[in-house]
Amino acid sequence: MASTLESLTAEILRGMGVGSLSEVAATLPSALTTDVNISAAEMELKAGRIEEAFHQLSLSHSTLLHHRMAQRLHKPNKNRTDDEGYDSDLNSISIDNEKMTLATTKKEGTIDLLQKLPSDWTIVQITSANVGECNLRKIGDHPPTPRLYISRCTCGPQPTIAIQTVAAPRDKGVRGILEEIELIKEENKLINRDFRKQVQKYHAKREELNNRLKCVVKSMEVAWLKHWCCLLPGGLEPRDQQVLKDTIRRILSNYKGCLTENQQLLLQYMISCPIPSEKAGSIEGGSGISLRAGIAVILGESVRSQNVKNLYAAIQSEEASLEQLRRAPRNPVILIIDKSVVTLPWEMMWVMHDQPVTRMPSLRMLVLLYQHHSCRVNSVLVQGVDSSKGFFLVDPDSNLPSTQERVKGPLAETGWQGITARRPTHDEFREAISANDLFVYIGHGSGSQYLPGELVERSECRALALLYGCSSVRLAPRGRIPDPWGVVLNYLIAYCPCVVGMLWDVTDKDTDNLTLEMLRALQGINGVPGSPLANPPSDIPLLVARSRSICRWYLTAAALTVYGLPLHVVNSNSE
Repeated sequence: MASTLESLTAEILRGMGVGSLSEVAATLPSALTTDVNISAAEMELKAGRIEEAFHQLSLSHSTLLHHRMAQRLHKPNKNRTDDEGYDSDLNSISIDNEKMTLATTKKEGTIDLLQKLPSDWTIVQITSANVGECNLRKIGDHPPTPRLYISRCTCGPQPTIAIQTVAAPRDKGVRGILEEIELIKEENKLINRDFRKQVQKYHAKREELNNRLKCVVKSMEVAWLKHWCCLLPGGLEPRDQQVLKDTIRRILSNYKGCLTENQQLLLQYMISCPIPSEKAGSIEGGSGISLRAGIAVILGESVRSQNVKNLYAAIQSEEASLEQLRRAPRNPVILIIDKSVVTLPWEMMWVMHDQPVTRMPSLRMLVLLYQHHSCRVNSVLVQGVDSSKGFFLVDPDSNLPSTQERVKGPLAETGWQGITARRPTHDEFREAISANDLFVYIGHGSGSQYLPGELVERSECRALALLYGCSSVRLAPRGRIPDPWGVVLNYLIAYCPCVVGMLWDVTDKDTDNLTLEMLRALQGINGVPGSPLANPPSDIPLLVARSRSICRWYLTAAALTVYGLPLHVVNSNSE
C-alpha cells in the first residue's frame, strides 16, 4: 500500500513538473508564499544584502503563471511539427533550459538569470510591500495605494541591482489611486454605452475622464514615487553611460564626501533622470520633485544639512553635462509589475516618455521567453519582424461596419492574407499566429472568443500579436489569493514573443486611426512631416510609445501597452 501511495505521489509530482512536495509549496500560487518572500526580502534589505533581497522579491511575482508554464514544459505538444530552425535536439535542450529557469530558487540562480539577458536591457521590478494587508480586506474593496519596493537591474555579464522602498502616500486623496483608476475604467464603459448618440455630452464626459486620468498619472509621479521616478527609465547608450560615470567621478571629487556603492548608483539614476520640457535647463528632475530632497534621502540626512548642500552644489557645477544626459535616448526597459498595481498606466509617466518599454509578469518568464527565441535562427527576435509576412482578422462578428470601412483599404495595400466579417476556425486562428511574423486582430475584446486561451497555450506562437480590441491585455483580478489573469498570459505561455494591446475599453474610431498609423509605420511608410511617426522607428516598443501621441483621447493612449520582448521590424520590400 505504501509503495502504491509513493508511486502515485511521484506520478502526480511529475505531472505537476516538480520533484518534491517542498517544491510544490514553493511554486503553488499562494498569497502566504508571496508574503513570506516579501518579508524575507525586507529582512535582507535591513541587513544590506541587496542581491538576496532582489532574489526574494523576484520569487513573489506570478507564482500561478510559473505553475501553468511548468505544466506545459512537462507536457510538450507531441503533435507539433517543427519548422525550419526548430529541430528536435534544439527543442529538447531548450525545454531543459526552460525547466531550469523556472525552477530557480537560489540567489545565485537569480543573478545568473540577469546575466543571460542582453546587456542593454534594464529590468524594473515593482513589488507591493503591503504584506498580508490585502488578504484581510473585504472582497470588492479597493486597497489604499501601497508601499513599494522598486528594484532596478541592469543585465548582462556584470549586472547591477538597486532597490529602493517607496512609502505609501500620506495624502488621503492620493491614497485612493487604485480606487480612482477602477472608477475611471467603469465610467468609461458607461459613457461608451449610454452617451454615444449624445455627441456633445459624450465628448464632455470623455474629456472629464481624460483629465481625471492625467491627475492619476501626475499623482503617481509627484505624490507617490517622487524622486524615485528616476529608477524607471531605461539605461543610457554606452557612450552616454561613460559620460555619466565621468560626471559622477567629478561630482564626488568636488563633494569630497564618501558614498557607498549603492548610494553612488542611486545618485547616478537621480541626476540623469529625464525631466519635462518645461523644466529644461533646470537642475530639478524627477517630474518636478526637488533633487535636493532626493539627495537628502540618499545620504540619510536632513535636507538642510551641510553634506546635502555640498553634494547639491557639486551637482550644479556639472549641469551642462547632465542636461545632455537627461535628453539622451534610452535602451529598452522591461517592467515587472506587482499584481496589486498592474492596472496603472506606468508607461504614461513623464520619465517613460518616448522610450521603449515592455511589460513581463516575472523575471523567470522573461528569461524563459528570451532563451526560447534567441537560440532559434528563424525567430522574429533574431531575424526581426518581416512586415510582409502578416495576417489580419477584422470584425469576425461582422457588427463593426465603420471599422471595416476604415481599415479595408490600408489592409489591402499590405498584401497580407486575412479574414474579414467571418468567424475563423480554431485551425485558421492557430495557423495565423504560428506561421506569420505579424498577426493583427481588429474587433471586440482580445479575440479569445474565437480561440480560447487554453487553446492558445497549446500553440507555438511565432507572431508579434497586435490585439486592437477593448481590454485585450487586461489582467482581471480573481480573488485575494490567485494572481490576476488575462489572455495575454496564455499568449506568453505559447511563447508569443510580443503582444500589443489595450489595458481597458477604448473607442473604435480612435483605435482604428491608431491602428492604421501603426500599420503604415510597421511597413516603413513615413507619416506626415512633423507627426509622431514622421520617421517611424524600427523598434516595436519605441514605435508604440510614439504612437500614443496619435490618439485623440488620453484614455486610449494610456491603455496602449506592450507585453513581451523588445522586437524590431524589418521591411523586406525596401531592401
